[in-house]
Amino acid sequence: MSSSAEARPLVAVVMAGGAGTRFWPLSRCCRPKQLLPFAGGRSLLAAAVERLAPLVPPERTLVVTSALVADAVREELAGLPRENVLAEPAGRDTAACVGWVAWRLARSSPGSVMIVVPADHVIPDGAALRSALAAAAATAVARGGLVTVGLRAARPETGFGYLELGEAAGGAGGHEVFAVRRFVEKPDRARAEAFVAAGNFRWNSGMFAWTVAAIEAAIRAHLPDLAAALDAMAADAAALGEAEALARHYPQLPRVSVDFGVMEKASPVWAVTADLSWSDVGSWLGLAELLPEQPAGVTMGDVVALDSERCVLVSDGPLVAALGVRDLVVVATRDAVLVVPSDQVQRVKELVEALRARGRDELL
Repeated sequence: MSSSAEARPLVAVVMAGGAGTRFWPLSRCCRPKQLLPFAGGRSLLAAAVERLAPLVPPERTLVVTSALVADAVREELAGLPRENVLAEPAGRDTAACVGWVAWRLARSSPGSVMIVVPADHVIPDGAALRSALAAAAATAVARGGLVTVGLRAARPETGFGYLELGEAAGGAGGHEVFAVRRFVEKPDRARAEAFVAAGNFRWNSGMFAWTVAAIEAAIRAHLPDLAAALDAMAADAAALGEAEALARHYPQLPRVSVDFGVMEKASPVWAVTADLSWSDVGSWLGLAELLPEQPAGVTMGDVVALDSERCVLVSDGPLVAALGVRDLVVVATRDAVLVVPSDQVQRVKELVEALRARGRDELL
């Protein structure tokens, strides 16, 4: 990292507020996806924090999560100061999460560089990730604007967002840096194939770096309603305490992602490119990237399968027995069983919404 970046304190922000509804029925409001032991017996969240530790010390690592699971997160991350787990009283998507932290840092450490990562990714090579994030932080200081990490598109994946790279802008820490021409959300198969063939597209990793001043300015420019609400919340936090301010304001913050609300509109946006093994474990099919393949496909827990192929079979208690099935996802817990064709796993969220509409909150 350049000396200019070293002079700025790095603050890691781990976004851990998601509900993980695509992993229902194993993922529930009180034990969401990021707390599940998908990372070699550890939770995805614990693995994410451990990967950052050699780059950012625990005292400068913040985890933003739901108030419903804040105590569980503090237990899971015993090495992190308890006050570094920030509890959202309501989920308002990633722009609110990022903005809350930025407005806090503007008061306590305005010269900081924020490194922002999701809690639920799987990245086996922690050193390669830290190298890319350090380069992104250095780029944020040296060039200003907002920085994202663009990953080599290893295959035409339709479940990921893409970055179209523009002009080359030199390098940082051994990584190439490009201007970002545009963001493209989850293309169809034909477009994804064209992107990979073109060579100037990268997967959008959802990992970012920026100075506190840069993200504050971007939110003020592109999400003025959110900025005004954060100003009011910060004023009340100073006068009444943060807990009261959060209760008053946070549930009413605009609900929008930082990608859509800020990154797609901002300029300049830079991409630090990296080539590393990465999975966002976006659905039950994502387990195939984490677990060894069995004759039946991917299995976890108490499973017996005969004459079955290309399945995901998961037991969190009762035996799952499969015979003569293909391309099927079956997940059994003590109180619910999911059965869905593999090509429709992205629709599991619809089931969660249907249960909510029917008042089955005990299953959510």
